[in-house]
Parts: sequence; C-alpha cells; structure tokens
Amino acid sequence: MKKNCDLEEFIKILTDKGYNGYFMTQAGYPGKLADSLGGFLESLDPEFGFDQNVLLETYLDWNGENKPSIQCLISLENDNGKFAIDIMEIIHKDRFGKCISEKKLMDIAIDALPTRDQAIKMVCEEVRKISSTLKRGRRF
Repeated sequence: MKKNCDLEEFIKILTDKGYNGYFMTQAGYPGKLADSLGGFLESLDPEFGFDQNVLLETYLDWNGENKPSIQCLISLENDNGKFAIDIMEIIHKDRFGKCISEKKLMDIAIDALPTRDQAIKMVCEEVRKISSTLKRGRRF
C-alpha cells in the first residue's frame, strides 16, 4: 500500500475516490481540491515550505443550513514534497452543529482511503444503531 505520493497523484486519488467537492486548506483558500491546496502551497515561502500538518476540510454531504451534514477533515503530512494522510476525521452533525457520530482513521495509506460513499456510510450506520436501540422499550 502506498503511504506517500506527490501533489498531482494525491489530488487524482482523492478525486477518483469521489472527493470532488469544494475544500478549504488551513481555514482558507476555498475551491476545488487542486485550487485550494495549490493556492495554499503557492502562498508559502519557497525557502521554508511547511513542516507542520496541513488541514483540508470538505463536506461529504451538505443539504443547506439548518440541516444535518457530514464533514470530513484530513490532516496531511509533508515529507519532502510527498504527501501522506496523518488523520482523517469524518463527522456527522445534526442541524444545530452538534456531533451525532464521528469516525477517526489514523495513519492510513492513501490507497486504503475509503471512497466518499463508504465514508458517509461509516458515520450513518453508527447513527442507525443508536436510534434503533432508543426505539426499544415500552410503548404506550
């Protein structure tokens, strides 16, 4: 399994896996993945680059404000121009922004990254399990 890859390969893998929406890199640089990450990297001082993790944010499911949503946070490591995923966090939020369920994938290979649909199912199945246990009990 591939752990590190260059920028173009990283963008292609994420796009092929269905992560083709809009991203924010380090709470700025909104746009498609290539534009967002590219804009962030262009803004850096070429002499220093970046040595800390970079945070990518996107919504896997968004139906508008005041509706439940599924957010994905990806923490990237840089190893001499090669990118690796440190942490991938998938958060299912209710309409008030409160976390309903959360899944963390740590130190995952880029090839083993779940597709967008698989990531959505990971947090939605957890909600179904919780709600089905709440339905049991006495009914009047």
